[in-house]
Amino acid sequence: MNTEIIFDFENENGFFCIFFFFLSTYIYCRKKHILLYFKDSKWKFLYNKGLEDYFILNEYIQQYDENLNKNSEKHIYSHMKEPLIVHTLNDYKLYSKELYNIRPDIINNYELPLVYNSIFIRGGDKLLYEAKQHPIAQYVSFLLNLNTNINDVFVHSDDNLIVNDVEKYIIDNKIPLKIHKITKNNCNGGAVVMKRLNYGNCANIKSVDDMNSEEKKEHVFTMLNAIEIMRKSINVILSYDSNVSRFMKIHFDCKVYSINNLDDYDFDLDTINPAYL
Repeated sequence: MNTEIIFDFENENGFFCIFFFFLSTYIYCRKKHILLYFKDSKWKFLYNKGLEDYFILNEYIQQYDENLNKNSEKHIYSHMKEPLIVHTLNDYKLYSKELYNIRPDIINNYELPLVYNSIFIRGGDKLLYEAKQHPIAQYVSFLLNLNTNINDVFVHSDDNLIVNDVEKYIIDNKIPLKIHKITKNNCNGGAVVMKRLNYGNCANIKSVDDMNSEEKKEHVFTMLNAIEIMRKSINVILSYDSNVSRFMKIHFDCKVYSINNLDDYDFDLDTINPAYL
């Protein structure tokens, strides 16, 4: 009997949280030289087709068809359910280059300088229970202490209010940095991935669960465009306590620094899934 490995995207969690488990399963299949099937018809970030809304799919993955291979043995993986095999961060980096292939037609042509640094600060529901809000001064000071002589800095957050606060901090303290950003007022308050997190400071922010297709599209497109901008930075300053930050650290080739982790990741050692780091 044939064995099929299937990854199911039906889950309430965030974009990069589920992506890390997809990537882990993909690495397993690549090492075993088997095809990875995926089910994305109930993925919460789907706005039209699913994965193909955002990624160019390669020959090692294929959308699962319920009508084919009905008699095969199926192993289904998803969030927090992955093959029992460990990988190094070098594995995650290498195979993320294959899997994370953004469609070029969704990347906007923003006017940015050729040379710049970036600051990324996660806001929104991440601050309700999982991450700590670090002072803006800590990010800016870290960047200034690098002594890069680069005055242009791209600032991004899922919360446009945080971006505005970084800009105000730099202006008020007469710091010679020029801010570049792509967030708008519709990003005020940050992202709320699931409706059950509509409480506290996120009580009045529309969750992804309540977004229509166009709103989901704009939400994800903004995030993916920001990641592509930060990828081209000389240095990126962030905090490792979010999945998108850990993804950038693992996936990017530029220098990525965390303000709350003096000891950098060892890419040669076997590791747990980066979603847990």
